[in-house]
Amino acid sequence: MHRRLFDDDTAIKILSIILAVLMWLYVMNEQNPQVTYIIKDVPVKLVNLDEEKLVLKDESAEFKVNVKVRGRRSLVSDLKSDDISAEMNMKGRIEGENLIRVDVVVPPNIELIDVYPREILVTLEAVIEEERPVTVEVTGTTAQGFAARPAQVSPQYVTVKGPRSAVEAVNKVVVYIDVSGKDKPIIGNFPFKVLDKNGKEQKRITFTPQTVEVTVPIVPVANTQIIPNIKGNPPEGYIIRDVRIDPPSIIVTGSEEELANVQSITTEPINIQDRTSTTTFDVDLIFPNGITSFDEDVRTAKVTVEIEKLSETTLNLNSDNVTIEGIASGLSASVEQTQLILTVSGPNSIIDKVNENMVKLKIDLTGLTAGEHTVKVQGDISRPYRIIKIEPSDIHVVISEISQ
Repeated sequence: MHRRLFDDDTAIKILSIILAVLMWLYVMNEQNPQVTYIIKDVPVKLVNLDEEKLVLKDESAEFKVNVKVRGRRSLVSDLKSDDISAEMNMKGRIEGENLIRVDVVVPPNIELIDVYPREILVTLEAVIEEERPVTVEVTGTTAQGFAARPAQVSPQYVTVKGPRSAVEAVNKVVVYIDVSGKDKPIIGNFPFKVLDKNGKEQKRITFTPQTVEVTVPIVPVANTQIIPNIKGNPPEGYIIRDVRIDPPSIIVTGSEEELANVQSITTEPINIQDRTSTTTFDVDLIFPNGITSFDEDVRTAKVTVEIEKLSETTLNLNSDNVTIEGIASGLSASVEQTQLILTVSGPNSIIDKVNENMVKLKIDLTGLTAGEHTVKVQGDISRPYRIIKIEPSDIHVVISEISQ
C-alpha cells in the first residue's frame, strides 16, 4: 500500500516537471522565440602581423564583414558589432595580395549562421630600409660683406625605414639652414625632412639618426673686377678691337683687412705679340697673399682678344666743337672759325660707324695771358678708335681781359 502511494507521488512529480518544461518551452517560443539576425559592419582585426616585416599597403584600409546569427530574441536584439570577434590570422603571409579567411566568434547561446564576405583580399607591403644622402639647403641672405660656403653635414647618410612604396618615393633628405643676417659660422644639430619629388614630407617613415650635425662656414667676401694682363701688340696695320673676359668679376674671400686692400684680380700674362686674328685664352688668376676664390672651382678666366685689320677714315669738325680749358680768371677767349679734319683709325669691320659724337676736342690755355696765341688742338675718341692726325694741328686763339 505504502509502496504504491510512493509510486503515485513520483509519477505525479515527474509529470509535473514535464508539464512545467512544456509550459516553459511554450512560453519561450511564444514570448522569446528563436530569431535570425544580421549584424552589419563588424570590424575585422588583423592578428599575428609582424609589422617589422610587413604592413598594409593602404594604411587607411578598414576591413568589415556582415555576420548572420540565430538565437533567442532577448539575446540577439541588443547584439552590437563590438560584441562579435572577427579576426584574420596574418601569420605566414607574404608581400602582395593575400586572400584570407575571416574567423568569427559570437557570444554564448548564439549560433553563427554565416559570414559575408568569408574571405577578404589584403594587400601587404614589405618594410624595407635604405640609406639616403643628406643635403643642406641654405636660405636667406647673410650680413652684408659675408657669404655662406657649402655646408658640411655629419653623418652624410641616414637610414630611412618604412613600407617599400614610401621608402622608394623618398626624393631627398634635406636640412634647411637660415643664414639671414649671419656673419659667423653656424654649427649645430638640426632635424631634417624626408621629402618626395613634390616636396611633401613622407609619412609612415622612420629614420636613424633623428638629427644631423651641420656646419655652415660664413666668411668675409668681396666682388672684385678681373683685369686681363695683356702683353705685346699686334703687328702694324692691326688693332685690338675688344677684350672680353669671362667671368668679368670674381668673389674672393680672406680677412676683412686683406679684402679692404684688394682693388682687382689680374690674370697671368697674355701674349698677343704679332697676332693678327681673334684668339681666346684660358688663363690662371693671380691672387694676392691671403686672398682666395670664394668658389674653390673658379680659379681661371677665359679671355677673348679681338684683333682686326686696321682701316682709316676722316671726320670733319668745326672749331666750335673745341672746348677751352685752363683759362685764367678774368680772361675770356675766342677761337678762330676754321674746319678741322681728323684722320681716324679703327677696326675694319666698324670703321664706318665712327662719328663726330665720339670725338672730344680741346685746347689748354693754362698760363697764357691776354693777346693772340697759337695753341695745339688735342683730341680724344672712344675706343677702339684712335686719332691719327688733326689738321690743322694748331689753332689761333685771342685771349681778352674781361672788362669790369
